[in-house]
Amino acid sequence: MHVRYPIWLRAAQTRPGASVFATMFAVESFARALLSTVITLQALALLGNARDVSLLFTLVGVVGLGASFTIPLLIHRIRRRWTYTIGALLLVVAPLLLGFVTVTGQVMGMLVRVFATACLNITMSLYIMQHISKRDFTTAEPRRLQYSALAWASGPALGVALYEKLGPQWAYGLSALGALSLLALFWVLRLTDNPAVDPAVRPPPLPHHSVKRFLSQPRLRLAWLISFGRSTWWVFFFVYVPVALLQSGLGPLAIAMVISAGNGLLFLTPLVGRLGNRYGVARVLTYAYILVGIATLAAAPFLRAPGVVICLVLVAGLGCIALDALGNIPFLRLVKPRERAEMTTVFRTYLDVSELLPPAVYALVLTQFDLPAVFVIQGAIMLCVAGWVRYLPRGM
Repeated sequence: MHVRYPIWLRAAQTRPGASVFATMFAVESFARALLSTVITLQALALLGNARDVSLLFTLVGVVGLGASFTIPLLIHRIRRRWTYTIGALLLVVAPLLLGFVTVTGQVMGMLVRVFATACLNITMSLYIMQHISKRDFTTAEPRRLQYSALAWASGPALGVALYEKLGPQWAYGLSALGALSLLALFWVLRLTDNPAVDPAVRPPPLPHHSVKRFLSQPRLRLAWLISFGRSTWWVFFFVYVPVALLQSGLGPLAIAMVISAGNGLLFLTPLVGRLGNRYGVARVLTYAYILVGIATLAAAPFLRAPGVVICLVLVAGLGCIALDALGNIPFLRLVKPRERAEMTTVFRTYLDVSELLPPAVYALVLTQFDLPAVFVIQGAIMLCVAGWVRYLPRGM
C-alpha cells in the first residue's frame, strides 16, 4: 500500500536537513517548556524566598557543569545515538522526580533535567554540524527556533494552568509524555554517526585538555562569551522576572502567560535570519544586545508597576530572540571539524555557567539589596557583551 510520508521523514531517510532537526528540537522544547515556569514557582513555594531559590539554581549549575564533561566519554563508549537516548530517557525521569513536590524531589529532578538537556544539546549539535553546511547556518538556526516557537509560547502557561487547576501530576505527566515522543521520533529518524568523526577511533581527551585547547583559541572564547551573555538573560527571565511579578501581586497563571508571550516572539526568528544574511551576524548581535541591556535596566525602577515591567521585559525579549537566532553561529562557523566533539562540550558549558554564576552572584546581592539590583546588573552584563561582539572576524 502506498503511503505518502511527511516531507521531513522522507528527507531523513536520505540526508536530514534543517527541517528534520527543527522538528526534533520542537518536540524537545515542548517537554522542557511545560516546566520552565513551574520549576521556579514550585521552588519558591518550597524554599520560601528568592535568595534560597538562587542558591538552589547555583547548586544545580555546579553539578550540571561537572557532569557535562562526562558526555564526551559517553559518546566515545556508546556512540552518539545512545547518548541521545539516555538524555531523552532522563528527560522522562526528571518530571517524575519533580512530581513528588518535596525539596529532595525538586533538587533531584532539577539535577537530572540539566544533565538530560546537556546530553541532548551536545549530541544534537554534533548531528547538525555533520549534516548542515556552514553557509546554511543563518537559515537553519532561525528555522530551528521558529519550529519551537509554539512550544515555548504555549508551554509555560499550559504547564502552570495544569499545575494549578488539575494538579502537579498533569503538568509533569505531559512533560514526560513529550520526552517519550522525542525518543520515539529520534529512533524513527535513525540518524547516523559520521564515520569521519566516529568516537570509537580515538578516546576523547581529558576534560582539562579540552578546556585548555578551547581557551587557546581567541575566536572560540569570544563565541562562548557571546552565547553566555544571552543565556544569562534567559536565566534571569525564567527565574527573577517571575519572582518580581509575583512580589508585585500577579498570580502564577498571569506570570506564566507573560513568560509564554516572551517565548512567543520566537515566531520572528526567520526575519532575524534574513537580517543576519543582509547586514551580517555581528551587526545584528550588537544592536540586539544593546536593546536587551537598555530595556532590562529601564525596568529596574518600576518593579512595583507590573504593567511597565512586562512591557520592558517583552521589548528585551524581542532583542534576545535575535540573539537566540544568531548567537551560536560564530561557534558553528569557527570550530574546526576535527575538534567538534570536544570543543562542543566545552562551548555548551556557557549554559551551565549561566545557570551557575548569575544565581550565585544574585544570591549574594539579594542579601544586601532588593530585587531591582538584579535587573541593573543583568542589564549591565548585556551592554558589556555588546562591546565584545565587535571583535568577531570581519565578514561574520
